[in-house]
Amino acid sequence: MPQLTFEIIRQGETPFVADVLSMPDYKTAWCHVEILALRIKDGAGAHIRVRNSEGEIIIRTGVATALVSIEKCCYLSCPLKAGLGSRAIRFSPPRVRD
Repeated sequence: MPQLTFEIIRQGETPFVADVLSMPDYKTAWCHVEILALRIKDGAGAHIRVRNSEGEIIIRTGVATALVSIEKCCYLSCPLKAGLGSRAIRFSPPRVRD
């Protein structure tokens, strides 16, 4: 099982290690990224970075991107969608006007 380090990065600050977890595979890391994004609350300019045990970056994403990912989840019963609350509207793509 890979051991992954999840870091929160805000502009002008030292990266903060949020979690170090053993996961069954790299695919499961994205769900934890989305959970961290929900916890951060104010994600303006913040990023989440995930490193493997060798220190290689395997995921780097903005908090806003992770929140949109939850909103766009195709599973209607996705438990993370409930955590979005009013954010689902805030991060909706802008409407194109003619």
